[in-house]
Amino acid sequence: MSHIRLLSTDFDGTLTEHFVGGRCTTALADVLSAHKRLGGYWAVNTGRSLEHAIEGINNFHAPVLPDFLLTNEREIFHRNKSGDWSPEKTWNDTCYQRHDDLFVEAGSLIQRIRTMVDGHPGITWIEENGQPAGVVTSDERVMEEFVAFLEMETTSHPELSHQRNTIYLRFAHRDYHKGSSLAELCRLLDVGKHEVLAAGDHFNDIPMLDGRFAKFPCCPVNAISEVHTIVQSAGGYSASKPAADGVAESWHMFHTVSRQ
Repeated sequence: MSHIRLLSTDFDGTLTEHFVGGRCTTALADVLSAHKRLGGYWAVNTGRSLEHAIEGINNFHAPVLPDFLLTNEREIFHRNKSGDWSPEKTWNDTCYQRHDDLFVEAGSLIQRIRTMVDGHPGITWIEENGQPAGVVTSDERVMEEFVAFLEMETTSHPELSHQRNTIYLRFAHRDYHKGSSLAELCRLLDVGKHEVLAAGDHFNDIPMLDGRFAKFPCCPVNAISEVHTIVQSAGGYSASKPAADGVAESWHMFHTVSRQ
């Protein structure tokens, strides 16, 4: 018999609808409270930065706080006894170093990508701390065009990957994504994949929804079609309700299954 010990949820589009925001619904509040009473962990696994994730959580007003924030699709922070967020230093430092090295090694490729972006009025180049971070596009059609260009260019340097959500794209080392950071969190907690429920709605959530790192993948009804396909192929659950209510629906369904 399995038991759900870790709940890994995306934030934007999964707990709240994209570009709308909103507070925790009654259905999800009940689930989070029940999950905590059962001794479960909750991790928000998001593309947001730490600062932006904290802001979102504060505005969400859930009845309990997450135990972990997995930010930028690759960093891990845990909530300490004082309520602050402390980094999982070994993982985060290795992640930062591997990305630093990657951006140096792929310098000429990144410059070609930057030249393309600078010549396109619908794409904005983003840097963080003097390093390439990603792009923002004017709409999802332009994002599709950019992704097609990027995938063609990166065949010469396959370690340079990307994480994509609506009009936002982040450059990333291929070894770092929501799935690999979830796997590391499971290692730290000694939690098996058969004890993990993962919920997401968009492309950047697919690495934690494809069955490799969570036995119980799910998505709300508002998830993109590609996510529904991946979740169903992994034996997961596509909810009939949107966002937070869809996550709550999925938890109840999987909780029943996991207790059988």
